[in-house]
Parts: sequence; C-alpha cells; structure tokens
Amino acid sequence: METIKKVFRILKAKKLFSKATKKELFIYDENTFRSGYANFFHENDCFIFDTRYKKLYIFLYIKAILKKIIFFSKEHIFQLYTIEVIRAVDPKYVICFSHYTLIFWDLKKYFKDIIFIICQHHISLGYDGKYHLNPILMAKERFKNKKKIDHIFLWGDAMIKGFKECLDGNFYQSGSIKNNSYKNLEIENKKDLLFMSQYYQNRLNSSQTKIPLEDGTNTLKYDFNFNERKIVLNILHEYCLVHNLNLVIAPRQYKKEDLNEEEEYYKKILKDKKFVFLNRSKQFQVYEEFNKYKYFAVIGCSTGYEAMARGRRVAHLNVVYDLSGISGGKNHRFGWPGNFPIKGPFWTNKGTKEEIFRCLDFIYQTNDENWEEIKKKYIDPIIIYDEDNKVFKNNLKKIGLKVK
Repeated sequence: METIKKVFRILKAKKLFSKATKKELFIYDENTFRSGYANFFHENDCFIFDTRYKKLYIFLYIKAILKKIIFFSKEHIFQLYTIEVIRAVDPKYVICFSHYTLIFWDLKKYFKDIIFIICQHHISLGYDGKYHLNPILMAKERFKNKKKIDHIFLWGDAMIKGFKECLDGNFYQSGSIKNNSYKNLEIENKKDLLFMSQYYQNRLNSSQTKIPLEDGTNTLKYDFNFNERKIVLNILHEYCLVHNLNLVIAPRQYKKEDLNEEEEYYKKILKDKKFVFLNRSKQFQVYEEFNKYKYFAVIGCSTGYEAMARGRRVAHLNVVYDLSGISGGKNHRFGWPGNFPIKGPFWTNKGTKEEIFRCLDFIYQTNDENWEEIKKKYIDPIIIYDEDNKVFKNNLKKIGLKVK
C-alpha cells in the first residue's frame, strides 16, 4: 500500500526538466523551511529542496533509479536522488530545520567537504512505541556509530546531552528558533487559563491513522485525541469555574474554514460550557499570544515549552498514556530526554482531577521568586529564550554563511 501511494505521489509531482541551479546554501525540506524559518536567508542565495514529492528533477531521479538497479545500492531511491541533487547544486552548506530526520544525518558521509547543519524543530516526547518515535533510540538502532553533523542547534542542554549519544559535531544551545524571533513582553493576566490546541482535521489521513495500544488493540488517532481532550478540558473548565477564571482555547488552525471546524470540535467536547475560542488568522500567531496570556495548560505540546522559555507558567499534562494506554507511552514525560521525575511541581502523567488541579494550583499560587528557582531547575535545561536568535545567527556568520 505504501509503495502504491509513493507511485501516485511521483506521478502527481511537478516534473522539472531543467538543471538544478548551483547555490551556496542547500536547504533540505522546503515544507519545514517554510514553517517559520524562511526569514533568515535571501532565497535567491538558496536552493530549496522539496522532499515531499511535489516536484522532481526528472533526469536526476531517473539517474538515481539506474544507480539503484545497476549498482544494487542499499540506499532508497529518494536518498540516491537527494545525493544527485546535492551534487548538481554543489553547495558549501546544507541545512535541515529538523533534528530528527535520520536520512539527512546519513547524507554527510557522501559530502565530507560540505558543512552540514541541523536545527531542532519541535520537542521530542520520548515514547518507545510507534505513535511518537524516539529519535535517539531510532538512531542507535539504525546506525552502528555516531553520525557526524558539523553544527547542531538544539533547544537546551538536556537535548544536547541526549543527542550526543548518537551525533558528533559542534553543539549549540539555541532555544526555539521560531520562538526567539518574537519579542517578549511582561504580562500580568491572572484571569485567563489558555489551553493550546493540537487539533487536526478529521478528514486528514493522519487523523485516521491506527495507533497501537498496550493491550495489543488499536485505536484511531482522532478518537483517542478526542477522548483525552474531553476529559482534560472538562477538568480545566471545572477549575476555571471554581477559581473564577476564563477558559481560553488557542486554535491550531488559521484558515477560516478549518478554524470554524476546530471551534465546532471544541463545542462538541465542552457542550454548553462557556469558553473563549480565539480568532486566529496567521500561521504563527500563537507566539504573539505569549505576550497576552500568562497561564497555560498543554498536553504534550512544543509551544508549551516555548511559552515557558518566555517566562509563562504552564501546566504540562502528559496524560496520553494514562488515559489511552498508547503503546510505548510509559516513558512519555516532561522534559525528555532530560532525566526528570514522572511527576513534578507543574507536570503530571495522570489524567485525574486531583493531579490536574494540583498542577494548576502550583502555576497560579507559587510566588515569583519560587517560580524563578523552578524555572532554572526544570525549564532552562530543556529550552532557553534567545531573543532575536543571536546564538543561531552569530554562529552561522562565523562559518561564513550569509544571514539576514
């Protein structure tokens, strides 16, 4: 089935008969690059490589197929194609804005004179199962030795320590590059509790993915997401009623049709209960919301960590395994791969009212001095905030890469 899908993607791809243009900078994966990183470089200086079969340099793809057949290469055809495109572009630098793309790690061995760079795109959750793959575990299983990447930008020291087990190179504590692009303002909004949505439309194939459970059965991703959110959001709503707070939901979608669908989804969960559903019109609007709200609740969400880096107080409810029994989810914990307890002052792995209330009480009731101590101990090792990306940009400039 997967092979058939790939054939259809190839047939639908835009066929390019021109030569790949020589550029100094090769950007691996256009989709990720345009997810918040396109403002760092002048696109005229870049070759932006599509990895999603939207377009193919047809002659280079045929060349990759022939190499696969004639030389019995163990590499996948798309990896051989990628190698051919990089050779044609002849860049000085290759950058990938994703830290867990293992096929990218493997490219360096073919281009020892080219400088390879990776950047952390979002948080990793540390599962040992198939729902959320564990990149460190996968790398150790896939590669006999550490892979070489010249420059590696990760959110914090905990991630650096974990990835040093499978990567060799120059590591930098950069924080979230997208989050760093937004200025941080002080906020004293104590009347709202903001829940960050991770909603995907039911019509998307990903929502229909079968997720393996510990008991050997399967569930649809859409169904278990709905069930866990229904439990958590109703508890959050009860907390808001008790403490005279407003429950606010920050949507994931930003296109009008999708936004309306998402709002109906949460109305279905909360029924006649009162909540505020924010209007979102921009892709990265959530980073602006950090300057409007101080208290947050999330379920295994990268933006929850990014909000904390900017001083916001966030209850991390790592309850997916407890509420759904996801295969391999026992190791899903706050701050992975940092070695933090399964429960902490503002996080829990239990979806009970008592535990969720405990986390919310802490973020609302602890004083600023205590929160700063907590931040230094539990948040700074995972993610820092580096306003205007000084670490990222300065170190790229040091190796000769042109940055805006």
